[in-house]
Amino acid sequence: MDDLDRRITGALLASPRATNAQIAEAVFTSEATASRRVARLIRDGVVRVIGVLDREATGRERSLFVRLRCRPGDAIRSAQRLATWPECGSVKLVTGSVDCVAEISYTSNDHLLAITLEQLPGLDGVLAVWSNQVMRRFATPHSWLPHLLPDDVVEQLRAQRLDPWDDPLPDERVRIDPLDQRIAAAMAVDGRLGWQQLADTCEVSPVTVRRRAEAMMSAGALRMRTVVEPERIGLPVNAFVSLSVNPTQLGRAGEMLAEHPSMLMIAATTGDRNLCGEVALSSDRELYEFISATIGGLPGLQHADVAVALHSMKRAGRARDLAPAV
Repeated sequence: MDDLDRRITGALLASPRATNAQIAEAVFTSEATASRRVARLIRDGVVRVIGVLDREATGRERSLFVRLRCRPGDAIRSAQRLATWPECGSVKLVTGSVDCVAEISYTSNDHLLAITLEQLPGLDGVLAVWSNQVMRRFATPHSWLPHLLPDDVVEQLRAQRLDPWDDPLPDERVRIDPLDQRIAAAMAVDGRLGWQQLADTCEVSPVTVRRRAEAMMSAGALRMRTVVEPERIGLPVNAFVSLSVNPTQLGRAGEMLAEHPSMLMIAATTGDRNLCGEVALSSDRELYEFISATIGGLPGLQHADVAVALHSMKRAGRARDLAPAV
């Protein structure tokens, strides 16, 4: 990426469905150049824009972070198999006390039972499994925005969004019907489809598809997300943090981490660690400062484990190269 590509990516992170004209204004280029660059970034797979049905808002699924310790030499193969699971949204090979971390969705307690007590231990090469159910999200990738654009430009772009980028939970569960699900499924493949393209895909009128999509966004059921691997925008140090915090300070600690621009996501969890998240930084020196100052300064901190990602095998439900280059 050059500087213009990074700024365009910043605009897409701030407002995934921004028009090419809005992006051009935000990054100080022509609409034709913005259109050409956006198309290339998406065509080459550098950037992906998707629509995601919010699991908590719709009550469809819940999430689980898992950490796996594998036999020496088996971590890649175990992570490869895990990445093929449809329930698995992300998988990383990491350094530290574990070899692999992943996020998995489940639909019921029976589904969770099968995942944690049968499927994960049954993966060839897995020696130990730690699981942490997500209770509350303080920040998600929908709100992640590294410093690629000035704050006032980000504010203008975010003001154009209908979906809640800052992750407030709706007061009541949002009901969706089969047409809503078809629209969301089409936007999960390409979140920048025009209304006519969505209408053709879903076999309804453009007016109907736009009304339904915008209603889901406004209700918090459908959230737009721009997906990019952090190293592509100059943040090569990616790490998974799992913390133990005094329960009386858990909310404050989660909110403090959510305010840090390097946090891709952070959530309160059950299990041996009650605060888990992902961070992306530009250097080992920044990682050191993040651990010593940001994590070290959290109220009620009892234990911290930081596992640096060696290879991201799957992100936002799509696998990359299933094996890292060796």
